[in-house]
Amino acid sequence: MKNFLFFTVACLLFSVTSIAQDCQMFFPVDQGTEMEIKDFDKKGKLSGSSIQTIVNKEENDNNISLTVAHKSFDDKGKPLTEGEFKARCEDGIFYMDMRNMIDESTFAAYQDMEITVDANDMAFPGVMDIGAQLPDADIAISVGSGGMPVFKMTVFIKNRKVEGLETITTEAGSFECYKMSYDIETRMVVKVQAKAVQWIAKDVGMVRSESYNKNGKLQGYSELTSLKRF
Repeated sequence: MKNFLFFTVACLLFSVTSIAQDCQMFFPVDQGTEMEIKDFDKKGKLSGSSIQTIVNKEENDNNISLTVAHKSFDDKGKPLTEGEFKARCEDGIFYMDMRNMIDESTFAAYQDMEITVDANDMAFPGVMDIGAQLPDADIAISVGSGGMPVFKMTVFIKNRKVEGLETITTEAGSFECYKMSYDIETRMVVKVQAKAVQWIAKDVGMVRSESYNKNGKLQGYSELTSLKRF
């Protein structure tokens, strides 16, 4: 009986441990960690940058929630906008807040108006098989004033695919990354379609991202240039 009880408890502990390990965080997890990302145009000229800092971390059972402060700058280093987004792990799946996909400067002129956000965040399963198709994601942002709508912008992320594993080197170091591809559809006044390729690393997040127009021509790219862990 004692052996049976020991075996049962051991299996339960192994099961709980496996669940905890199933969630791969594609983002740093330590509070205070700071990341610098630089943006470049298609010719490699600096067009802007941003600083992301983990300002809060909450853990509940096997779930983790991170609050990330975001500050953006122009090509001269002048501050533009700032805000926050979330990254979280729930039930073995990592989610990236779709607010991180939006250029906050778009809404700088509407900060005193009523802004509502409805999103299906970008999900990353614990096991990332090469060739796997991942769930779509989207975000809808509505701006209103005095109860009257001003405009609405919707961004759809579709056809997400795990293309392979590659080592990417930037100013921040060398990282083994999953190469991802997806389509982007933005609807505001008109519909704009684009494509993106992104390299993400476990416990790091985005290392490099490239954006293309619907015809496959490079429009610009972003790179992780500094990673300071605390």
